[in-house]
Amino acid sequence: MFARIVAVLAAVALAPAVAVAQEAQASAPAADPAVLEGKVESLTEQYSETRIDVAGLKKIKFSGYIQARYAWQELATYGVTGSLPPDKDNFYIRRARFKTVADGDMTAFTLQIDAIPSAVGLKEAYATVKLPAGWAVDAGLQLMPFGYEVASRSSSDLDMLERSMVSVYFLDGEYDTGASARGKLGPISLRGGVFNGNGIKAAAGRDNDQLKDLILRATIDFGFLTAGASGWYGKVINYSTLVAGEHASYDRVRAAFDAQLYLDLLPFGGTFLKGEYMWGKTGIGTANGGAGVALGRAASGAYVILGQNLGPWNQVDVRYDTFINHSIDVSAATSNKVKQLNEISGAIHTFIGSGGKFTVAYYHPTYGTKGALAPSDPKADRFEAQLQAKF
Repeated sequence: MFARIVAVLAAVALAPAVAVAQEAQASAPAADPAVLEGKVESLTEQYSETRIDVAGLKKIKFSGYIQARYAWQELATYGVTGSLPPDKDNFYIRRARFKTVADGDMTAFTLQIDAIPSAVGLKEAYATVKLPAGWAVDAGLQLMPFGYEVASRSSSDLDMLERSMVSVYFLDGEYDTGASARGKLGPISLRGGVFNGNGIKAAAGRDNDQLKDLILRATIDFGFLTAGASGWYGKVINYSTLVAGEHASYDRVRAAFDAQLYLDLLPFGGTFLKGEYMWGKTGIGTANGGAGVALGRAASGAYVILGQNLGPWNQVDVRYDTFINHSIDVSAATSNKVKQLNEISGAIHTFIGSGGKFTVAYYHPTYGTKGALAPSDPKADRFEAQLQAKF
C-alpha cells in the first residue's frame, strides 16, 4: 500500500516537466530534407577530394639510405711522395641517397640525389613510359645496364662495401644518360639501349663526343641459379690530340658474364657463390679530353664471392678480386710497372632491424704480374667500418 502511494506522488511531481517537454517538442520546427541532403552531398564531395589526394600521394614513393663510414688506409701510414693524402680515410660519409619514384598509370619518373659533404650530385633522373606485356622505356640518367654489380645490385646491398676493381675501371660512376627498354621474354629478362657511353663521372657527366654506345644485358633466373651476359659496343673520339691531322677514334667495347648460385648447405643459414668475368677496351676517365683511359687498349678482370648467412642477423663474405691491364708491358728488365693487381677481402654484416646494417671489412691487395723493379707489396691494405640506415 505504501509503495503505491509513493508511485502516485512521483507521477504527480513529474507531470509538469513531461508536459513542458511535449510542448517544446511540438513547437520545434520539423527537419528540412533539402538541408539534410545538402549536408550529405557536401560531406560526400569532401570525401571524394580527400580520396583523390590520398590516391595521388600513394603513387609517390620515397626511399633512401645513409652510409657513415670509418676507414683506415695503409697508404696514409706510409705516405706517397708528391701526392695528396688518401681521400677516404678516417670518418666520412660514403653515400647519402634520397630517391623519389612517382608511378602513374602509363608513365613514371625517378629522381635520386646523393648529398655528401663534398658535393650534392644527381644520380638518377629518368622518365618511364609503360608499354604492353610488361615492357617499359626509360629515358634520362640511369644505371648502365651492364654487369651484375652495377645493373643488378644497389650500393646499399653490396656483398662487399665497394664494387670490384674491373667494375670500377669500366663502369666508374655507374650511371649514364640515354634511352633504354626493359622487359621479359619468357624466363629471360632483357634491358638495353643507347647511351652517351662515358658515364656521369667522366667530364662532369657530359659526353666528350657525339658518338653513342649500345649496351645490352640479359639474365635468366632458375631460382637457385641466376646467370647473366652483358655486351657493349661503341666508339670514342680523342679530341685532345691529332693523328695525321685528324682526331683519332677508338673502340669502346666490353663483354661480361656472371652467375650467382644459392644453396642451403648448413642448418643455420644459406650459402651463396657469385662470380663475374669482364673484358673490354677503353676505360672510363677524364683523360684524353674526356675520352677515357687506355684508349683502344684491352683490360680484363674477375671476382669470386663466397657468402654464408649466420642466422637471420649476420652474414660473412669473402671475395677474391683480380684486374689485368693488358696495355702495360712489364717485360723490360728495368720495368717498375704492375700489370695485374689482386685483392683478397672479407666482410661481416650485422643486420639491425628492418633497415639497419653494420659492416666491418678488410681489403688486402697484392701484385700479380709485375715488372722486375716493381715493389713486392703495394702497401695498400684498407679497413672499413660502416653503419647504414635505410628506409
